[in-house]
Amino acid sequence: MKHFTQYLSEAASDLTLQYHDTLNNKFWRGTELKSVVRKKLLEIGTVWAKWANIPEKAIKDIVFVGGNANYNYTDHSDVDVHVIVDREQLPDCPELVDDYFQDKKELWSLTHNIKVFGHDVELYAQDKDAKFPKNQGVFSLKNNKWIIQPKHHEVDLENPHILKKVKEYSGKIQNLISTNASDESFKQMKNKIKNMRASAIQKSGEFAFENLVFKELRNTGVLDKMNEYIRTRQDEKLSL
Repeated sequence: MKHFTQYLSEAASDLTLQYHDTLNNKFWRGTELKSVVRKKLLEIGTVWAKWANIPEKAIKDIVFVGGNANYNYTDHSDVDVHVIVDREQLPDCPELVDDYFQDKKELWSLTHNIKVFGHDVELYAQDKDAKFPKNQGVFSLKNNKWIIQPKHHEVDLENPHILKKVKEYSGKIQNLISTNASDESFKQMKNKIKNMRASAIQKSGEFAFENLVFKELRNTGVLDKMNEYIRTRQDEKLSL
């Protein structure tokens, strides 16, 4: 097992977050998705859905969302592909569906390294009745058209409180690692960050303060370091 100091890093002094006047030209010509990108993302989404055992009749759409379908992309931004699912077409186990698809998402990402023009592809199954966050572009890959076309907003990335909050969370996570904190402590931290982001997006949309903090923690690798530490420690405990 790595020594805990190998997981630590200083919080960034500058934000990686960016906001642009145009969509990422790796993927878009103006607001039109490049044909080669659409075909590839549709192929990836279809293969993932089959791998996740989602019946074809349950798939209502496959959509492209996230920073690369908006103006807030960076070199760190994933290509987010969501398979839109009708739960009524799935086996009767509603209490397990969310956990199952989350596990499938994580297992796929651990066993695959798929990139489109240098950006990691993230896949997820989303219920057809779930609402998309405010201010988020949503492009239908199946129908080759915008469901929600992104609008350009005034976004304040110079807010010093964002970096302050990022450093605060980075410090707390580094402290958990350096003290070899309990599994429960790590679980509480992960839930706190998850709930903070979900609540903010629901209330204020993609550019909510707390979601920008989350994105910066992700972009700078802080969340990856925590998750890697947790997995490595668990593997060590289970080994003989």
